[in-house]
Amino acid sequence: MLTSLGAAALVLITACGGGDAGGGGGTDKGGRGDIASITSPAAEGGSRESTGDPDAGRPQIRLDSTQEEINRMYEAWAACLEENGASKKDEPGPDSPGVKACKGKEPLDPPEMDPAKNPDYSDDVRTMVTCMNEHGIKSVVTADGWGLEDGASMNVPDYRETLVDCQVKAFGGDE
Repeated sequence: MLTSLGAAALVLITACGGGDAGGGGGTDKGGRGDIASITSPAAEGGSRESTGDPDAGRPQIRLDSTQEEINRMYEAWAACLEENGASKKDEPGPDSPGVKACKGKEPLDPPEMDPAKNPDYSDDVRTMVTCMNEHGIKSVVTADGWGLEDGASMNVPDYRETLVDCQVKAFGGDE
């Protein structure tokens, strides 16, 4: 859980820097444009309750998602929270009506970065740290995964691109 919170914090910190300079992104398999998406069970005639998966229908961040795609997912979730009375500055609790109403819009971290879903997580973390260090971003293995030795490493040129490249290399199996 702490790893997920750390990853979410990193996403939120990097989200403050805006989208990627190239305006990247791609086309999904259906040719529908730049945003990452999945089909919701409700659109297929099901519901979260019928699938038994509380995460069914939530937007899924991929290892190679651009910052622009991640920002859009979080912006949609934040807009839902605001529409349902959850204020960002008040930090609503997990049982607040706004948070409950928007649970289906909260982005999910890549499953490869979840130790419970990835049996190679520890090895992948070590590969991630090695890759980041090779690119001048001082990183260390921690009890919860990996982290930056110093926040100044976020100012290394091409930090975001290096982060994504190293995540794909480490957790995507491209060694």
